[in-house]
Parts: sequence; C-alpha cells; structure tokens
Amino acid sequence: MIAIVNSNRSLADKKAAMLPLLQAHVDMDAIARYCLGRYWRVATPQQQTQYLDLFHHVLVNAITDKIGDYRGVTFTIGGTSQVGTDQAVDTVINRPEQPAANTQWIISNSTGQPKVVDVVGEGTSLRLTQRQDYASFIARHNGSVDALLQALDHQVAAHSMH
Repeated sequence: MIAIVNSNRSLADKKAAMLPLLQAHVDMDAIARYCLGRYWRVATPQQQTQYLDLFHHVLVNAITDKIGDYRGVTFTIGGTSQVGTDQAVDTVINRPEQPAANTQWIISNSTGQPKVVDVVGEGTSLRLTQRQDYASFIARHNGSVDALLQALDHQVAAHSMH
C-alpha cells in the first residue's frame, strides 16, 4: 500500500490499485455489521444486503479519497498485543510536515485470514465512532434503517458525481 500511495501514478490509478488490497485485507462486512450495531438484527435481509453494498462503497471512498493526503508517508511497526480475540498492531504513521500519529490496527482471524477490522487513531476507534454516528442518525429518524440506507445511497451517488 505504501508503494502505491508514494508512487507517481495518477490518483485514479492509485485508487484502482488500492481496491483489491482493501478487499483482500479489510473485513468490510464485519466492520459494516459492527457499525450498524443492534440495528443489524432488526434490518430485513434485503436491507442488510443493500446496507453491505452501500457501506463497501462508503468505506472504499473514504479510504481512497485520502490517498492524496498520504504522499510521503512511512509506517513504523511496533509491538502487538491481544485485544479480546483480536490482535492490535501498534504503528506510528509519519507524514511529511505533520506530527507522528500513533495508530493501532485491529486484526481479526475470524474468517480464517488475518484482516483489519478497526483502526484506532490516537485512542479513538473508527468503527465505534461510525457505530455511534449511525445509531444517532437512526434514532433521529424514528429507528428507520431505511433512512440510513437512503442517506448512504445519496452519499455514494454524490461521490460518484465528482
């Protein structure tokens, strides 16, 4: 990933090259289910399928949109520690002219392959933050999973217009 980010390829080429890496090494379905929280169980199978598809798009867009910000980045990998049934890999992300960022990559083997299920930046879990945002949004819309699906659909559609 570092080689892609730091290459001289166009942003579109970098995004295209990142997609298979994300699909292979990030458990997007597990992250999606976690982020929907208790609403996953009340969503219909059709809503779950639609949500997973939209979440994949939103997550990939969020990650690949930041590629341009990470030119010149380096990682320093530290130790690992057990977090429940998962492993936390400590890293320091160094970006030119910015303070170093302490980051933990939470890796799960639940699928039989080690995959990223969360990123904790400076003590803040990205998936927990997303879960809280989604729960708050759904609560403001009378518990409607469809309202979240509609909002995510608009977000994906608006992104594809750039």
